[in-house]
Order: sequence, then structure tokens, then C-alpha cells
Amino acid sequence: MGYLSCNARSAIATCDSYNWELLANKSRKNHRPFEITEFDFSDLHAATNGFSSGNLLGKGSHGSVYKAYLHRIKLVAAVKKTKQIHPTGAAAAASPADNEVEVLSRVYHPRLVNLLGFAIDPNQRKLIVVEFMPNGSLYDLLHGSGKPPGWVKRTRFALQIARAIHFLHSSKPPIIHRDIKSSNVLIDSNFNSRISDFGLALRGHVEDVKVQSTPPAGTLGYLDPGYLAPSDLSTNSDVFSFGILMLEIISGRNAIDMNYSPPSVVDWAVPVIKAGNIRGICDPRIGPPEDTVALQRMALLA
Repeated sequence: MGYLSCNARSAIATCDSYNWELLANKSRKNHRPFEITEFDFSDLHAATNGFSSGNLLGKGSHGSVYKAYLHRIKLVAAVKKTKQIHPTGAAAAASPADNEVEVLSRVYHPRLVNLLGFAIDPNQRKLIVVEFMPNGSLYDLLHGSGKPPGWVKRTRFALQIARAIHFLHSSKPPIIHRDIKSSNVLIDSNFNSRISDFGLALRGHVEDVKVQSTPPAGTLGYLDPGYLAPSDLSTNSDVFSFGILMLEIISGRNAIDMNYSPPSVVDWAVPVIKAGNIRGICDPRIGPPEDTVALQRMALLA
């Protein structure tokens, strides 16, 4: 988060050092087990019951997401219906939907919400088909009205997110997500966490023209304060956002919450951590864990 020198590899090693050798090796789990499909719009229209409100999973800045029952291939998926018009012509800039398809078509990992396919609707809007995550988002778990997750789950979520970020940054060329936050971490059927929403992601080295010419982007509260211009972008921007997310996981507080003073989780938590009061930042709904050594490592890492 800027207070400690850190990167995604060291984040994983700190959380789970005995598994680092396994993580460093290429794994067949990272091989895509299916071909990306260009779906007919009519099939997705039928699979979502005409994009009905009953199939609506959620709305975001770039569009809406619907649950889809693809009976022909016996699969439940999520369909992202974007707001942007599909660009035409060589000079047209890629929309977040085009960008997400471009990035996710090049990678596959069990800790990502992976691409299944895409389609173009009659209005030339891009529809993205991704894996369905039945247990909502990490944001919902941390801030919803239900029973908050315990320390075992929180630690596992943090480790899995670190693994996903390491995979992205280690890809060739590297992928910088640019919008790591709790609402972009989804929970699958086995209650494992996965990184989603690659509409803002950049694939390439920091010296690439595309990366250098793309304006800064991200979410307030998670955004690296050092990322003020395109030339400032690096994998460290994702690592900073991961640090904010770690504090959110530990404390149960939003990254920015105007109900508290100071509203920033960083401005509140960092002085408490530096004073040695690690228990003071624990989510009061569940209290500190029995293993305070692990808690201390997570807090210092954040």
C-alpha cells in the first residue's frame, strides 16, 4: 500500500510460503479445458429468458449481468450485457467489453472468472459469457446482512486473490487488472474466490504504446495514489489495491466509509498497526482469530 515494499509474489509467499513451489510451477489446471464460443444472440436471449428481471444478477457501470441456462450444452453461465456500442472501423477504440474478451481469451486460471464466449446483439453491443459464480461477491459477504465469514475463509480468500494477481502479473505479457476490489471478487460454488471484471485491464508491458496512452482508471479508495498518469502504471498499482482489500477483509470496513472518521480504511488502520495494536483492526463482528501470528502477518503485509 505504499508503506511497505511489496509485490504479488511476495504477498503469496508471505501468506502461504510452503505452497510457493507448487504455485511457481506451471500447472495443467491453467490450461483452458474448452474452446471460446461465439454464441448466437438468439441462444443467449432464450437462455436468459429474454434478459428478464428474474434472471438479473446485478448491474454495474458497464452494463448488466444475467444468469443464463444454456440447455444445449447443459451449462449455467453469466451473460454480461454491455452498454457500449460495438466499435467499427480500424480507428475505433476498444470498449471495455472488447477489452475483456481480448484479455480473457488469452488466459485461463481457476482463480479467475473465466471467459466462455461472446455474442453481438442486433444493436451491435458486445455480450460476454463467463462462468457463473453462485455465491455472490466478496463485498456482499463482508458487508451484507448475513453472517460474516470467519477467519479461515477470510484467509483463504486473501490467499486465492494473491494467487490470481500473481498469475496475471506473471503472464507473458503481464496483465494489470487496474480494478482490484471486493465487488470484483466473486465466490464460486466451492466457496473459493475468483477475480472478475477485466474491462479496465491492460495486457502488455509498461513501455507498450497502448499501456502508456491509456488514462488512469480504477475505483476510489482502492486506487494507487502514485498512479496519476499513464506512465505511472505498473503491477504495483494492483498490489496497492490488494493491500486495501486485505485491510477490508481483516476489518470488515469499506475502503471508504463516510460513517467513520477518518473515512479511509488506510488512514484509520495504518496508525493502529504501527502502534502494535493488530487486534484493534479486526472485524468486531467476529473478533480476533486465535492465531494472532497469522493475523499480524496479514496486517503487516497489507
